[in-house]
Amino acid sequence: MTHAEILVTAVGLLLCGGLLTAVLRSQRPELAMCLSLLAGALVVGMLLRQLSPFITALRRMTALGGVGENHLGVVLRGAGICLVTQLAADTCRDAGDTALAGKAELTGRILLLLLAVPLYEQILTLIVGVVNGQAVTG
Repeated sequence: MTHAEILVTAVGLLLCGGLLTAVLRSQRPELAMCLSLLAGALVVGMLLRQLSPFITALRRMTALGGVGENHLGVVLRGAGICLVTQLAADTCRDAGDTALAGKAELTGRILLLLLAVPLYEQILTLIVGVVNGQAVTG
């Protein structure tokens, strides 16, 4: 699929889902919410399948740059946390629960901080090594 085809398909699914949700919301709000979630999940699933070439390119670039594969993993996990957190928060807001949306966002922020701890430790070790005059190795 080309980017244009993906865009048209995604927008079409979302518009159809949005229109059907608007029609159902007044009479069957529980079905409207399920339909909204389904349309969103279909589009997200479709988009995630398109990420394979991007991840392959990132792996190639990190290998060329001498960056460890574990650093790429941290970046990809961080991006995943951001995407899932945004989806959860948006879904909570759509359901009318802004308090839960805020908790979803807080959860994502805390998980990102925890994910970054090993990187912070590596940076601190590098700084201490430089300060103490030790050779820096990759």
